[in-house]
Amino acid sequence: MPAEMGNQSPIDIDDSVVSDAAAPISAYASDAVQVERVHGVPMIHFAPGSELQVADHRFRLLQLHWHTPAEHTIAGEEFAAELHLVHQNEQQELLVVGRVYRLGEANDSIQRVIDETPPAGAEADVVPALSAEAYAVSDGFFHYTGSLTAPPFSEPVQWYVSRRIRTVSLRQVEQLQALTNGPNARPLQDRNGRTILCVGCGV
Repeated sequence: MPAEMGNQSPIDIDDSVVSDAAAPISAYASDAVQVERVHGVPMIHFAPGSELQVADHRFRLLQLHWHTPAEHTIAGEEFAAELHLVHQNEQQELLVVGRVYRLGEANDSIQRVIDETPPAGAEADVVPALSAEAYAVSDGFFHYTGSLTAPPFSEPVQWYVSRRIRTVSLRQVEQLQALTNGPNARPLQDRNGRTILCVGCGV
């Protein structure tokens, strides 16, 4: 199916429906082991031992990476950066947690990512000193079914975008973009009638 015909990501998150469905619960306890560049984006991989649980389903944390500007918008509002935590279960199904950042105060956890990400070509020599625990998620989430936002834009991907908007400084955005050789956000895709749930938001 061509990417433009499916349920692609990112989208504008608007008109969500409060749901009593289970929200993700993170149990992150492993450290980063490797940086790999895919399509020019540094991806920080984690050792086994960090999981996300959604109801009876468990997903292992594979890697984190970022996009500048943010890929998702919320009620039309654009953001400066977005962190993606990519997970996979035993059935090879994907789940991504997104955290969006607006310009404001510098963010310590983002700075650690910046400091531990090597420039292009130096990845083989670096083991990032990052703990997955620093990126544990416990917010309410906007949940919908979409896709990867980079080639091959595979579907389906279960998306959980944090309702909590964090801050990042302009200098940090510039540093993040320097590590990806410029902006790396995919344009918004058509919602195509998909329902967006708000989970962990109260009923």
